Formats: sequence, C-alpha cells, structure tokens
Amino acid sequence: MRLVPADEGALDRILDESHDLWSDSLSRAAYAKYNRAQTRTPWGAHHLRRFTLLDDNGTVLSSAKRYDFRARLDGRDVGVVGVGAVFTPARQRGQGHARGIVEQIIAAAAAEGAELALLFSEIDPAYYAAMGFVPTVRQELLVRTKDTRGAPMILVRAGEERDIPAVTDLARAMAERHRFALVPSEDTIRFSLSKKRLLAGFLPPGALSVEFFIVEEGAGAVAFAILTATCEDVILEMCGDRDPTGARVGALLQVLRARTPADPSLSLACFLPPGWCPPQVEIESRHVVREVMMTRPLNGADPGLPLRDDDVLYWHGDLF
Repeated sequence: MRLVPADEGALDRILDESHDLWSDSLSRAAYAKYNRAQTRTPWGAHHLRRFTLLDDNGTVLSSAKRYDFRARLDGRDVGVVGVGAVFTPARQRGQGHARGIVEQIIAAAAAEGAELALLFSEIDPAYYAAMGFVPTVRQELLVRTKDTRGAPMILVRAGEERDIPAVTDLARAMAERHRFALVPSEDTIRFSLSKKRLLAGFLPPGALSVEFFIVEEGAGAVAFAILTATCEDVILEMCGDRDPTGARVGALLQVLRARTPADPSLSLACFLPPGWCPPQVEIESRHVVREVMMTRPLNGADPGLPLRDDDVLYWHGDLF
C-alpha cells in the first residue's frame, strides 16, 4: 500500500462518495469547488494536503486530509500533525485501510519532526484509542447576553484586513494562558475566515452569514469576535480580548444584540476558554461536545496525557 497525494481523478471519486456525509448542504459541484478552494488559500497551499492510500493496482483504499500546525504545549512550541476527513470507500471497508492511512500520515509527519498528532473524532473514541490516541472531552456552551437597555458606549465596527495583525496578537494572548492550544498566526486567522466565507458563498443566498467584528479604542483593535449564523443557530467561532475579564467581548455581543431589540434573544453556541466568561454573558447550558479532541504523542514526546478540559483551548473555528 502506498501513501500518495490525491490527484484530480482520485479526489473526484472521494468527493463523489463523501458528498452525502460532509457536504454541509452544498451541491456536488459546489462541494468540489469548496474543497479545492481551501487548498489554494495562502495557508492551505502549504499546510493542508489530501492523501490517498493506494494498492498496487492504483485503487483508492482510503483517503484523509493532513494539516500541519504549530501548537503551544507546556510553554513551548511543538509541531502538530492534524488528521481529518478520514474516508474509506464502501467496497474497501472492514479491511483496516482507515487505520493504515492514519498511521502512514502520522509516520511521515513524525519523520519531519512533529511531536503530536491531533484529530477530532465524531465516531466512538474507542476506535482511535486503539491506535494510541487519548481523548480530551470538552463541553460546548450555550450562552446569551444579559438583558440591558440599549447598547454600551463602545466603538464596534466590521473587521478588515488591516486588523489581522492585532487580532492575531489578541488570539495568541488568549492561547498562552492554557497548557495546550493551537498557535494562531495571521495566515491561520485568514484561513479560518476564508473557509467560512467560501462555504457561505457556495451555499444558497442567506443560508449562512459570516460576521467579523472589532472593538476599537484609539487606533487599534482591543477585542474581536467571529460569528456564523444560519436560520437555526448562531456560533461564536472565535473571540479575543485585551481585557482579561472579557468585558470588551461581552460589550461587543451586547451591541450586536441591540441591533434587533424587538427580536427574541438568541443563544450562542461556543467554546470559551476554561474559567473565562465575559461579565455581560450568562451560560444557559452545557453539553459534552460531539467532536472529541484526541491526541497522540510522537517522537518520544511526553506531554503528560490525558489533557484535561481545563488544560485546553480551542475554538469552533479550529475544528477540522
């Protein structure tokens, strides 16, 4: 069995079979454009690749995406290989090919110096636990802003390209407070925004909106929030605040709520940093997240697994 980058023919076969699972309501043509466009972004072109596992006849046995990240673990930067979209064609299932492609991707990354493998499992974690992955179970929150009259006196505006460096600094400051977090860079922030905007662009008009807001003081951004909304829910994809209490993010959310005072207040689904919640926000409910983060040490690294819920920071926008 050979691990090779997916060529156009193999990618088309993969997308044909996986469309019903992962298309997010995109048409088959839009699904293909969405996948290809992600690999043509500045970050995706260098850090996101799709691989296939082939037999001696060139038959696709399994496929997966490889992401290359940097993460902060116990105060130092480490290389991380992310594995996502593991897919085995129906006629090839039950023969260990999914495990084979995961192991080969991880082995290649370890040879390049990666110290940790990372994935988000939507299936029974026991499958990946048998491969040496250790789960970290986090809780997803439903939150809403507390009722107020009017909006706070802060300047909130749409985020722009010129804000990306300041937003990256804010995101890094949030990440540094935790034992483990993916290290945000300007290109990862751009990629996260681009990925959501591409999805919104390929969906029917109005199906998904992507909003990027800044709290500005003086001449710079001091807080930000990225949200996505459908007719059914609103997700706080990521946020950051110079204020350690999160008060500016809370005020930003109050401003957004004040735009439509006659409408019922909507809950926001989110992951918040452990022990961090803006004072203007209340938590309505918690539930165990469906996509379980799982990690596996490489190259003899000893990260002290398992990572606990309160050790870890990742956002909805980090899921892959």
